[in-house]
Amino acid sequence: MDAAAPSAKRPIRVGIVLICVVALLAALWLAREIVLLGFLGILIAVVFSFPVGWLSRVLPRGLAVIAVLLALVGGTVGLGLLIAPTLSREYDELKKRAPAAIEKARDYVSRSPGGQQLAQRGPEAVKKAGEKAVPAFLALVSGITGIVLVIVLGAFLVGQPDVYRRGVRSMIPPAHEEEFDESWKRVGGTLRRWVGGILVAMTIMGTLTAVGLKIAGIEEWFLLGVLTFLGTFVPYVGAVASAVPGLLAALAQSPRHALYAAVVYLGVHIVEGYLVEPLVMRRAVEIKPALLLFGQGIFSAVFGLMGTVVATPLIVCGQTLIDYLWVERKLAKTPTK
Repeated sequence: MDAAAPSAKRPIRVGIVLICVVALLAALWLAREIVLLGFLGILIAVVFSFPVGWLSRVLPRGLAVIAVLLALVGGTVGLGLLIAPTLSREYDELKKRAPAAIEKARDYVSRSPGGQQLAQRGPEAVKKAGEKAVPAFLALVSGITGIVLVIVLGAFLVGQPDVYRRGVRSMIPPAHEEEFDESWKRVGGTLRRWVGGILVAMTIMGTLTAVGLKIAGIEEWFLLGVLTFLGTFVPYVGAVASAVPGLLAALAQSPRHALYAAVVYLGVHIVEGYLVEPLVMRRAVEIKPALLLFGQGIFSAVFGLMGTVVATPLIVCGQTLIDYLWVERKLAKTPTK
């Protein structure tokens, strides 16, 4: 009778655990945007860790964090004052040229087989886009607020990283503390390498695009270089998305400029594929293109634009944990590279 009591209680314990897991997953789903913003805060903390680590050799870590934040604010304000007139002028020119470029593209489509019906839908699409202007503006304000919160979160995390690590570690069973420590170390190192590599790649791609478009005679070359710099953060998808405004701006000038712009973007992405990826990103963290595109598609479908932005670093973390916890420890194999 006594022996049967524990076995009778086991289904109850399993049921309670399942209910808790389902409740946790439901809570994470409801708070998915907050969770993704939290992960972005971790990425910002990784970015801050480079200058904070250097300054903390001569300053207390708290003062190093404050110095980095002041440098960030000062640099942003100074850079904004320096390039804001150029960006504003190029943005206004691009906004004026965009309708002409779209009209040219619509005329070209209307002359193609079966394109007449598609071209007739253009005004309707523009009207719908106009109706979404106010929600887009509200989303922009919300995005700026989110960026400020993420930066503040990143500053707190980088200020006392060991405090948060110990807090998470205190919830780990003693039997698994060794695995936790190694996982934390590996994921942190992988994220640092990926962040360092992606910042170098973004700088190279943005600079090459701006210089190439300037040589090609594209008037909005500076703004388009900035867009390429930002788009490189999201591999493949960001590269394609950042090229569209450049091609439209060039088409608004002339078909010849559109051809020049296409050559510039093609050349820049050839450089990315044959130089930046092997020499920078693969030395940092190598992710198979098929896995990356598949993961970006899933995160985009589930979480929208925010999921697309954080897909790559999340895949990097997941790949690191699977290699260590499952392949190395569970299967006792060497992860494939």
